[in-house]
Amino acid sequence: MGPDLEKAIHELSLRMRLFRAMQEEDSSEDGLTERDLMILELLNSRGKLTVSEVAAAYSNVSFSTISTDITKLWRDKQMLSKTINPKNQRVTVVELTDKGKEAIEASTKQRAERYQRLFEAIKATQQEKEILVRIIERAVMFFDKNFGFGKITEK
Repeated sequence: MGPDLEKAIHELSLRMRLFRAMQEEDSSEDGLTERDLMILELLNSRGKLTVSEVAAAYSNVSFSTISTDITKLWRDKQMLSKTINPKNQRVTVVELTDKGKEAIEASTKQRAERYQRLFEAIKATQQEKEILVRIIERAVMFFDKNFGFGKITEK
């Protein structure tokens, strides 16, 4: 990758994160972290999971950190329900509550608005959007293949 492309990706990424932070500051009453949202998105895409399955999807984060995040989302924010498996009481199953589903819907809507604003502002043509989609799809396949991220969104 040449320095121009690397710089362009970095600059766009920085501005999208800043824009996201501004948008969330205006509308986020729940105070969700990026990892909180990722846990909610994982449960939204895969349904009920054990705490261990959630932790396994985020191998770079310790089990205890994920467990603490899940407890916060359950106890403090009521976005998850927790159920002890009656057949094996050492296993806890978590799933989204209606409040968790609403948080995911709001986050998804915000993200869509950000992307829509961006494409309107830069006046991307349909052809440019199609090219970008193909490039992004290849990037997603790279991450899924090389880092196992596909297990995060697969059902």
